[in-house]
Amino acid sequence: MDGVFEQYGARKRSTDFSKGEKLDPRDHLIVLAKPKKPDWMSQSAYDQAPATVKVRELYAGGKILVTTFVCPKEAPKTVVKALYRSRWNVELDLRNIKTTLGMETLRCNTPEMAVKELWVYLLAYNLIRLLMAQAALLADQIPRQLSFKHTVQIWIVWQQRGGGTHDAVSINALLFLIAAGSSP
Repeated sequence: MDGVFEQYGARKRSTDFSKGEKLDPRDHLIVLAKPKKPDWMSQSAYDQAPATVKVRELYAGGKILVTTFVCPKEAPKTVVKALYRSRWNVELDLRNIKTTLGMETLRCNTPEMAVKELWVYLLAYNLIRLLMAQAALLADQIPRQLSFKHTVQIWIVWQQRGGGTHDAVSINALLFLIAAGSSP
């Protein structure tokens, strides 16, 4: 799995662009050694991790980014920077699952049931995102412009008011209400 992270100055290591394999003045490849096993990690999981990992450190957008996308031709600075900036959507999505859908606390008592509960939340999340995508298409908008919370609220009210009919007119009315709550 690849990732893009910000290099924080408060951490023990800092970036020295004069070391490693230089790609540009503020872009290089370095090899990181596996740290000692943290207390929370099992020995078998630790043993499965590689002894070293090659990462790319680059300066983009006023930040030093660390990524496993090591090829500058496949992942130019602009792409890595855009990917890092898009992480905010992940934060919002997690907040929507936890807060808007009410998953702050899992209610199941066994690990097996907790996993099933997580899958139900993810299914609900994706179904709501599907509604949002359909509403955005109908209204010629971008799905991310629509409000997740508004969509959930409209769906709940629609169901309570007899939204059991699934004809094209009813569905289009629902999608129009979802799109109407977007912020430009």
